[in-house]
Amino acid sequence: MISLIKKLLTVFIVLIILNVGFIWYGQANFEATIKSLGKAFVENNVTSSSVVQKLPVPIDQYIDKSNLSQNSYKALAIQFDGEYTPKPSKSMKMHTLALLRPTPDMLLGIRLDSNLIVTFNAIETYHKGQANMQMLLFGIVPTGDFNDEKFARSELARLLAYSVFNPALLKYENIKYEPLDATHTKATITDGKIDASVIFVSDRSGKIIEVQSNDRFRPIKKKLQKTAWKMKVISYDKFDGLNLPKEVEEMWVEDNKNIIYSKYSLTSAKRL
Repeated sequence: MISLIKKLLTVFIVLIILNVGFIWYGQANFEATIKSLGKAFVENNVTSSSVVQKLPVPIDQYIDKSNLSQNSYKALAIQFDGEYTPKPSKSMKMHTLALLRPTPDMLLGIRLDSNLIVTFNAIETYHKGQANMQMLLFGIVPTGDFNDEKFARSELARLLAYSVFNPALLKYENIKYEPLDATHTKATITDGKIDASVIFVSDRSGKIIEVQSNDRFRPIKKKLQKTAWKMKVISYDKFDGLNLPKEVEEMWVEDNKNIIYSKYSLTSAKRL
């Protein structure tokens, strides 16, 4: 009996060592991929048109408050730390690296820690009307992907919403603004054959405190379902000269109920 227990213990230890090695290899491979994609993203600079449009007052105020005029950039690297909750019974630690530009381009590298052993990674890209997301167990084992037009529209809406972190995008020529009232501004971005809209909700001082969209698609059982979406900004702070959102919540809205699936804090932003 003691001998059997020793054998089982030995097997258990070996499995743990192998799994740790697998995780390490996967993370190293994932991080190398992100660095390679990031290098290409930054080097392949895309310049937007110099056409200047008259912006609605709340959007103009937001750009002014962001200190963009004194802190311009060709690309912006930002990092988030927080929690991802795909369903009420499950929560994972989340770390995200995002690369953004003043044009509709986005690269996201995401690490989700399900527990001490199981780690998921995701690579999301958006460029020229095409979007792709690949999920990887331990950074190397594919577990799912999205790359159709629904996903592209959803990511374009997300990219537009993330202009709260990327204020230079708010001046992009292919964004059309429609003031709804003193604090609500509808923005529609067009990229090739697709477009997406969000509503920016501002406070009286010009800070954007919420973003809403009906053009996002929620992944449910490896399928995409169009679902109302919100992003709430809890607080702001200064990062590399820019005033940007610090604490944020993202949620789906069903039957007038907010289903929060992500809470995170901006930990760094670097102008490139």
